[in-house]
Amino acid sequence: MTVQIRKGTLEDIEAIQDIAVKSWHDTYEDIIPRAVQDRFLDMFYNLETLKTRVGATPFAVLEQDGSVIGFANFIELEKRKSELAAFYLLPGVQNKGYGTMLLDEGIKLFALPLPLFVNVEQENTNAIAFYKARGFVDWDKFEEDFYGHKLETVRLQLIQHVEEEV
Repeated sequence: MTVQIRKGTLEDIEAIQDIAVKSWHDTYEDIIPRAVQDRFLDMFYNLETLKTRVGATPFAVLEQDGSVIGFANFIELEKRKSELAAFYLLPGVQNKGYGTMLLDEGIKLFALPLPLFVNVEQENTNAIAFYKARGFVDWDKFEEDFYGHKLETVRLQLIQHVEEEV
């Protein structure tokens, strides 16, 4: 199996959309009502919006044997600060080291400035554990109205990127 990480292109938008939908439904099934998930996905992962996002912000895609199986979308918040706006792997390829690889390579690929922030729904304990194991620390916690659904959000930050020894 050949795995590679590269910059995302407009040719990847349908795969990105598919991964987002499958990941959201898998991750948030018992956390966020399906109708709320679908409203969010329709707004931010429709093909036109994705076309704009992929053209305007850095996307790293994870490919396995020529198929995109994950992606990360980064944005620069302001000088010397960035955010991991989206980070998803297909459900069947999680917990195999690909997420760590995608995060590490994405940071290098785009020479992202630190700190790097990420927002995670508090009940998404697997994601919080993933980020904390990679050096992210708590920064803030807040409640937000997410399309009429109350979310408790944890904001984490990565101050120093330490690559794992291979």
